[in-house]
Amino acid sequence: MSELPYVLRPIPTDKAEELRDAGGPVFVANEHPGFPCRQCLLDAEVGEELILVSHDPFTGNSKYRSASPIFLHRVGCQLAFNPSDLPTQLTSRQLSVRSFDKDEMMIDAAVIDGDELESKIESFFDDVQSETIHVHNATRGCWAVTIERRAA
Repeated sequence: MSELPYVLRPIPTDKAEELRDAGGPVFVANEHPGFPCRQCLLDAEVGEELILVSHDPFTGNSKYRSASPIFLHRVGCQLAFNPSDLPTQLTSRQLSVRSFDKDEMMIDAAVIDGDELESKIESFFDDVQSETIHVHNATRGCWAVTIERRAA
């Protein structure tokens, strides 16, 4: 089993805990899929509690900065997916995929079906200027994950 040629960066644990501590509306998952946790990259099971918070995935002072609503399991969780596959949470939804350069300026974007994500990541990273890719749910605009090139 080989790892993906890029790295998925969900919300960092410390940031997730900070947002949980700050609070937000609590939801109980009443369908599956439907409540995607952005820390473990799993859809909550029916009956699990999630908290709705706002998260900005940019690390610098990008003009594209924009916080978006995300769900987190109400109780802390851990990243839980096979490192040789993209999580089902991503590959089963319509996505907005955005490529950014080292200055966090957008250089490309597309709306795709999740089953096209792997090929879109590869095509974005074919551009040597592409440093990171932000993935969002296309319909609701929620940030899903940041993707970075794997260090050589």
